[in-house]
Amino acid sequence: MRARWPRGIGIVAVLLALLVSRPSLAGEEDDLQRQIETQRAGLNDLERLDDLHATTDELTLLKTWLDEAWSLRSKHEYDLVREVLDRCLGQAELIRQKIAAAKLRAQLQKRETSLREVRAKITAARKALQETTVKKKALEGANS
Repeated sequence: MRARWPRGIGIVAVLLALLVSRPSLAGEEDDLQRQIETQRAGLNDLERLDDLHATTDELTLLKTWLDEAWSLRSKHEYDLVREVLDRCLGQAELIRQKIAAAKLRAQLQKRETSLREVRAKITAARKALQETTVKKKALEGANS
C-alpha cells in the first residue's frame, strides 16, 4: 500500500497540471477566435469602404487567409494562427491604402474633367471676345 501512495500523488499531480494548463489553452484559443472574428468584422468594413471596387482581389485573399486562420485554430496550431493573423493585419492595411489611393485617383479624375470643361469655356469666351473685338473695329471703321 505504501508503494501506491507516491504513485497516486504523481497521477494526481499530473492531472492537476493538465487541468491548470487546459484553461490557459482554452483562453488562448478564445483569444485567437476573438482576433479572427474582429478581423472578419474589419473585413466587412473594408468591403463597405471599397465602393469603387479597387481591391476585390486583395479582399478575396484576406478572406482566404482568415478562413485559413480559423482552420488552423481548430487544429490547435496557435503559432501558425498568429502568423496568419499578422499577415492579415498587413493585408488589411494594404487594402486601406489602396482604397484611399483609388478614392484620390477618382477625385483627381473628376477635378481634371472639371478643369478641361473650364478651359474649354475660357477658350470659347476668348474666341467670342476676339470676334466681338473684330466686329467692333469693323463697325468703328464703317462709322468713320
